[in-house]
Amino acid sequence: MAGEVKTDLDKTLRALLLLNLGEMKQKQQIAILDKAGFGQSEIAEVVGSTSKAVSVRLAEIRREARRK
Repeated sequence: MAGEVKTDLDKTLRALLLLNLGEMKQKQQIAILDKAGFGQSEIAEVVGSTSKAVSVRLAEIRREARRK
């Protein structure tokens, strides 16, 4: 029962994220999810990418932030 509730909550959270992030570019989506505490594999699943691609994007985002 508790496992089913967690699964339902996970699905609901993912649906809400997709609805709210849908209009943004992937790079923006990744930055927001990273700031929200999601891990690379979780971010990859939400944005429909790979963990490696998310890692590369995060490195770019952090490098750009240091330049500012």
